Amino acid sequence: MQLTDLDPRWIGDGIGGARIGLSFDCPHCRTQRLAVPFHSSAIEYLVDGVTVARGWGVGHIWDMTGSSFEDLTLTPSVDASSSGHWHGFITNGEIR
Repeated sequence: MQLTDLDPRWIGDGIGGARIGLSFDCPHCRTQRLAVPFHSSAIEYLVDGVTVARGWGVGHIWDMTGSSFEDLTLTPSVDASSSGHWHGFITNGEIR
């Protein structure tokens, strides 16, 4: 499955349009949106009704490579399993 199949959207900071995270439909249930903030400060920009995935550490959360949803890679894994949702990887735009 491709990330583009899950209605992905960038999360912006509202100041210059910086990409500070993304959200997409949960690959597991397809009824809940999952949010992946690239930095802990991005959480304040999230809208209600999204499940925030867990990452590692405080502050910086995920490393991102790629310039679009088609070639996006995030490390480490995206983990929303504590809320009963998907845990897996986004590699080169593919959901695994």
